[in-house]
Amino acid sequence: MDLPGPLPEKSQSPVEARHGGQGRGRGSGVARSARPRGLPKLMAINALVCGVEIVSSAAFTYIPPLLLKAGYTETVMTIILGVAPFLDMMTVPLLAEWSDRCMSVLGRRRPFIMSLATVLLFSLILIPYGQIITSIVSGEHSGRINMIILALGVILLDYSYQALFNPCEALLSDLMATAPEWEQTQGFTVYSASISLGCILGYLIVSIDWLSVGLLIGSQEQTAFTVIFIMFLPCMFLTLVFAKEKPLKRALVLSVHPKEGELLRKDLASEKELLLAKKLDPVVVEEGVTMLDLTHDGTAIVKDHPSDGGYESGSSETDETAPLTLSSSEMLKWRYHRLVHQIQRLPKITIQRLINGCLRFLWKMMKILVFLPYQIIKLPMGTWHKVSSAPTVLRRLFLAELFGWMGFMCHNMFFTDFVGQYMYGGLPDAQEHTELAVLYDEGVRMGSWGLFLHSLTACLYAFFIQQHIVRLLGHRAVFIGGLFIFAITMTATIAAPTVPFLNVVTALSGVGSFRSSLLYMWDGNSSEFGEEQGLGTDVAVLDTAYFLAQIILSVFMGPLVDLTGSALPYMVVSALTGLVAVYCGTRVVFNDHHLKQLRAGGF
Repeated sequence: MDLPGPLPEKSQSPVEARHGGQGRGRGSGVARSARPRGLPKLMAINALVCGVEIVSSAAFTYIPPLLLKAGYTETVMTIILGVAPFLDMMTVPLLAEWSDRCMSVLGRRRPFIMSLATVLLFSLILIPYGQIITSIVSGEHSGRINMIILALGVILLDYSYQALFNPCEALLSDLMATAPEWEQTQGFTVYSASISLGCILGYLIVSIDWLSVGLLIGSQEQTAFTVIFIMFLPCMFLTLVFAKEKPLKRALVLSVHPKEGELLRKDLASEKELLLAKKLDPVVVEEGVTMLDLTHDGTAIVKDHPSDGGYESGSSETDETAPLTLSSSEMLKWRYHRLVHQIQRLPKITIQRLINGCLRFLWKMMKILVFLPYQIIKLPMGTWHKVSSAPTVLRRLFLAELFGWMGFMCHNMFFTDFVGQYMYGGLPDAQEHTELAVLYDEGVRMGSWGLFLHSLTACLYAFFIQQHIVRLLGHRAVFIGGLFIFAITMTATIAAPTVPFLNVVTALSGVGSFRSSLLYMWDGNSSEFGEEQGLGTDVAVLDTAYFLAQIILSVFMGPLVDLTGSALPYMVVSALTGLVAVYCGTRVVFNDHHLKQLRAGGF
């Protein structure tokens, strides 16, 4: 589900809202001559985000009930769900920085996508089959070990699926940065549609009664997790195969030392090439001949030219940055002499590299051991500073997002538990096959149908209705109206007399969660903080609202539910935070008129 946000009046870089952790795409750049990508290829490139949404929507429908069934209390369950967002806040920016500098032959983004996707797949095995794994490892069924494995699987899944959106968004931005504007628009539209499709499919999978279909594999939960595991694999491979990245380029600086190898001569055709050669240290040019030093390690990085946001991979080289090249025959000669030279130095190189590798590993481990506690201590103050130092217009949008996300996530993550316990009267920790256990499972499945209808309504509204209402009423009215509809439907959910009525109001709540760009009217003349912030800093503040909403829910919701002994507080909090979000939304700056009023102190 997506938090409503004001549509930008001036924007070259679309910033897409997440559905329950879903990411935001960025793309801009000057169009260069390139073959346009057709719709099938764009769908293949964005297949992974569809698969990630299938996993997140389906898995998190079952995760709260599974944790409760395993023996965790509501308090511990919500704390477990808060661990991954906390880790994401600390590590996702670091992973993004590493991916920007990655020089793998696969490109900058795909190595991180493969790593995080592997973790995700591993978690999809741990969660439903933890008991079987426990029996294999220990030879007997241990409830405590099963609880640990389940919690570990949940944290890994929650962390990896949220972290995956960053390289996926960056990958799309890399590929779209050199495309014409119309292709960029089409690419991000397909990205948004892929997220919506994945969300719908995920809720549909957990809504189906697999026993009645005749495809039951173990329990209902094990069947659903097996299906989403199988569906995620082709989505992952499609993106990895069709999203062909250009690696961040290395340029070989070729040289032969006059005392240790023969000189390879290359005539420089022009004075311009001579000047370029002089710039490529340690290449030495003497009288039109390039002296190639074999004693040098032989690699130098040629900086690429990133697109807006720093996501462009493998950009074209200009005359000023193009590396010096040799002909095929000269290259073969150089490689031969280089090989001879390295063989002579092999014992020294091997020992030196081994020692250096050990020292680097120890240094990295020390940094990690120091970095994590430091980040844990620094995070609250850093978050406060990031928000408090933001422009006024951004702080107002931050508050609307914070309370809006709290309402949306509280509804999406705990709705099935609410239906199973409050509407059906079941118990998650009841013995298997008892009446209370059957009622709870039936309530979870019926709640999944409600979330499916909610997601379907949100998708249809976003793609076919929203734009017309925006033209008719304006961005502000649609933004605030969406939040208000969500708050009202959550209030109706609390008082729902029957399950059909509950599903109707849940479907209507999808109207209050339309997909839009989360940008605000930038106060370009503000000197309130002495310097102008860029789009990246602003988006980081909005990301903080998303993660912080999850952390706040994980801290307070569990104890509140345990204290009341009912799942009703989930929907009460959704309604209350929705109403607070409506108030905050009335103070969001949407246009120049609001901005002038704000400067005059009247808004």
